[in-house]
Amino acid sequence: MQTETTIAEWNAALEAVAEEMLDEAQIIAPPVDAALIARRLRITVAIDRSLQPRGVHKRLSGRSSIFVRPDDRPERLQWAVAHELGESTAYRVCEKLMLPDEDVAAADRETWANLLAARLMLPRQWFFEDATRLNGDVLELKTIYRTSSHEAIAWRLLDLLRPTVITIFDQGHITSRRANTGFSPPQLESLEKNCWQDVHQVQKSRTHCQRGLQVQCWPVHEPGWRREILRTTTLDEFADMGTDDWD
Repeated sequence: MQTETTIAEWNAALEAVAEEMLDEAQIIAPPVDAALIARRLRITVAIDRSLQPRGVHKRLSGRSSIFVRPDDRPERLQWAVAHELGESTAYRVCEKLMLPDEDVAAADRETWANLLAARLMLPRQWFFEDATRLNGDVLELKTIYRTSSHEAIAWRLLDLLRPTVITIFDQGHITSRRANTGFSPPQLESLEKNCWQDVHQVQKSRTHCQRGLQVQCWPVHEPGWRREILRTTTLDEFADMGTDDWD
């Protein structure tokens, strides 16, 4: 990717393209149906049981087409279609950034597709307001954005301005931990660990607050598998603190 393009410019281009696509597809409120966007943009969507990847984008007889493999989780199908929509419209991001499309590496295009998918399924113009109003409650947000997974909703919370760390636990172990502060997230603090252990045991959402930090945890449990999502943020009165104040 071109190093002259700043992260802010990159994010602005992605958000703008997503908003344009939603407008063109006449999507006016959540939840977002990725297949409906595709149809309204004259992109064919079809199920292909022979596919190895979750989805592919092809041009057949000059027509843009998306093929996805079947999945028993509707959110995965939605994400697969949204991802391929991102793949098929990556050139629009290039246009916003005034980058030659042919100069974009395959890895960058894949990244853009994922980021565009998140912005299509969880649009800034609705999601940010709802996330702020609901204090980032993943379970509450899921009832509004039901076509997106709990995990996708949690990662999208990192696009809010408030310093945030999102941690995913699967079967009692951390499987992913990311921050939006520009630095690697610190080791799990005792406040976070205590909140997570509480939720893991009682299987109910919890919020713990201490020293200007707010830790929220939600159980996403199903038979045979326990996942917990942890969100660590500054409290409202500490929202403008720098990252050094997190220690």
